[in-house]
Amino acid sequence: MSLTRLIFMYVLVSLILFGFASSQKLARDEVDVLRAAAKVLQQKKWNFSVDPCDVASVGGWRNPNAGKGFEDAVTCNCSSTLCHVTSMFVPLSL
Repeated sequence: MSLTRLIFMYVLVSLILFGFASSQKLARDEVDVLRAAAKVLQQKKWNFSVDPCDVASVGGWRNPNAGKGFEDAVTCNCSSTLCHVTSMFVPLSL
């Protein structure tokens, strides 16, 4: 195998691996809207130090068991690089 072909294969594999390693992120303007909503709703337990759409992170907001009426939840639609909030559930606190 020639050196050029070997370098090409190395670069290709590196790009693929780094592409899979990059995480999906919620768009910055959507995070700002969620912050504003939290302020209006006086929601103090939302953790903005993590990505709300990241189900894997500790403190992430996505809840696969949402809908029982007791917990906050966001539903996200994620592409390979970017997420968007498609729905949000916040129970009424009286």
